[in-house]
Amino acid sequence: MSWRPFVIIISIFGISLSAFSVTPEGPRWPQTYDVSSGRKLTVFQPQGESLKDNILKVRSAIRIQEGKSESFGSAAMQTQVLVSKDQNLVTLSNVKVTEIKIPTKESLEPDVKKDLEKALGKTSVEIPYQTLIKNLEMNDSDLKKTSVAIQNTPPKFIFASKPSLLIMVDGAPKWVPSDGAKEVERIINTSALILHEKDKPYYLWALGKWFTSNQELGQYTPGKSPSSKYVMIKDKLVKDKKVDPLAGKTSDGKNIYPSGVNPQIYIATAPTELLQSNGDPQYQPIQGTSLLYMSNSSNSIFLDTKTNQYYVLVSGRWFKNAGLSGSWSYVPGKDLPGDFKKIPISSPVAEVLVSVPGTAQSKEAVIASQIPQTAKVARDLKPEKIVCDKNTYEWTPINETSLNYARNCNTPLIEVNDKMFYLVQNGVWFSSSAPGGPWSVAVAVPAEIYKIPASSPLYYVTYVHIYSVANDSVTVGYTPGYNGTFVSSDGTIVYGTGYNYNSYYSDTTWYPSSPTYGFGVGYGWYYGSGFFMGYAMGSMMYPWGWGSCCWGGNYVNVNVTNVYHNWGKTSVVTGPAGRGFRVNTVGQAKFARGIDSDMVYTRKDGEVYRRTGKNDWQKYDGPGTWSDVSKNSNLRGELDNQHAANRDLGAHDFNRSEAQHIDRQPSQHQEILRGGGGGFRGGGGGVRGGGFRR
Repeated sequence: MSWRPFVIIISIFGISLSAFSVTPEGPRWPQTYDVSSGRKLTVFQPQGESLKDNILKVRSAIRIQEGKSESFGSAAMQTQVLVSKDQNLVTLSNVKVTEIKIPTKESLEPDVKKDLEKALGKTSVEIPYQTLIKNLEMNDSDLKKTSVAIQNTPPKFIFASKPSLLIMVDGAPKWVPSDGAKEVERIINTSALILHEKDKPYYLWALGKWFTSNQELGQYTPGKSPSSKYVMIKDKLVKDKKVDPLAGKTSDGKNIYPSGVNPQIYIATAPTELLQSNGDPQYQPIQGTSLLYMSNSSNSIFLDTKTNQYYVLVSGRWFKNAGLSGSWSYVPGKDLPGDFKKIPISSPVAEVLVSVPGTAQSKEAVIASQIPQTAKVARDLKPEKIVCDKNTYEWTPINETSLNYARNCNTPLIEVNDKMFYLVQNGVWFSSSAPGGPWSVAVAVPAEIYKIPASSPLYYVTYVHIYSVANDSVTVGYTPGYNGTFVSSDGTIVYGTGYNYNSYYSDTTWYPSSPTYGFGVGYGWYYGSGFFMGYAMGSMMYPWGWGSCCWGGNYVNVNVTNVYHNWGKTSVVTGPAGRGFRVNTVGQAKFARGIDSDMVYTRKDGEVYRRTGKNDWQKYDGPGTWSDVSKNSNLRGELDNQHAANRDLGAHDFNRSEAQHIDRQPSQHQEILRGGGGGFRGGGGGVRGGGFRR
């Protein structure tokens, strides 16, 4: 049985690719309300126009019925939102109607405004999250303009044509005595388990077996098992989740490597990426381009036949080289060959489009990365125990600010002044007048905290915000920057800031900072589900750091991850569908499933359009009067896009696995999603030698 490189299929939080668990039939539109004097008011699905913090501006087409008479118009509204990405739902509440336009019956506008405010003012309604992304993309949302001053220094690249495994050590190895057997030391600044005893071999535990070497960073090969004390040390560290067992299993429990195959092991102490192929590299052409892609690799490796340059995509960044070995150089988006934009959406490597500047996929991913995952948390919520090594606070200045942080604690703990301290845990800010507490849910965060630069290892906490405060709850949220996904100056999403931060470690504890390289991170894109993050097969280690905790059996999609579930159902409100918050219909709203012949849309100018059963478009000209929209009109394309956003994404069945089958599928139970990595594994967390930063 030959070894074939592949990428572990995404299993988001232990569920399937498209398992955005929504209510069985999802949000239903249009909604009809019986309002004043026998009037009926029908509101069609709101179309998002702009989002700032948790305030969303939307516009809806409306129908006004009075007896046998009906008129159409538009309503502009401003609303607060709760975004539940993992449920594919956006809940709109506290709706304020800012404008009503009824072109043929302007005299009705004041009354309809009052009717609509009364109908919606005390209720909550839902729209699909994916539809909101499409709406914001089509409206050229300002969300796309935020970028980060990241670093793009290339890592070291290793290319291998046989099964290989990369083990990352966080800097020079730090050897410390093991509990229960002081004579046996282990490297504390890695999530892998490497043990050593004086005058004896070095031992690495991986793939359910012991590998040995005569050098700490040398060639490790399968060997005889060490004495029982090594096994006891290993068992306890794995049980306490202080090391990653590197089990080499797929999400369904099958072995990554066939029986009898032992990968070559590389150990790196500096930013490094492993590229590999199954045997000698093989290439396939990409239709309509001069590009070839390496078809027997789980990495995104391309050859431009015009220049004979190789390109590789890692952590959302492009690098090029004249060959597969040697030094690679960073490629700014503007210098990427234009043929990358021409990669067909049906191509086996279409997922890289999310990392190609100017593509629809990259634009959508950037917008999605700016939409917060939100929640309401009870004001009496308390943080989990904060552990600081040696029971002291090792305060370290945060550059470019007046702040300090405790670098030896398992939670980001920030000193604003000697009477004001803040910490963030699982996407929630807490405040106290002393570093040891007592802690309360924060109702505001000092502006100085949001000045923390990307050069600081605590930069990711600036992506957690407080949006509103009530007597018994606080509405909070975070964007994917909290999990290490940022927007580059090229207008694409990237993983990590590119800075090689210093970590904290002692003889008992390791609190790693968040790396950019070493884990084969890349992004993929799937129509109807948006962008995903994954890890190439040669990097079985789970990434360290970023906002969520911990490595393990959970599988992470940084765009959809909801860390608020870590607090439990009783403490946090995260939107509909059984998360502690239920949307109830208030008044006499009637729900009807939108179908093609009843799809009505509006534009910013207030004009109203409907889609007919023949897939044509008509413009509302007055009571009972609709005129055809020319098939050659640019407007038709805009309306088709709007319809696709509302129907194809809004009605998408997120409970079925509809992943695109790709020609390079390596096995019956795996699918490839590349984009530089492809599979989806427990990211956003990290093994800590004495705890986890959250």
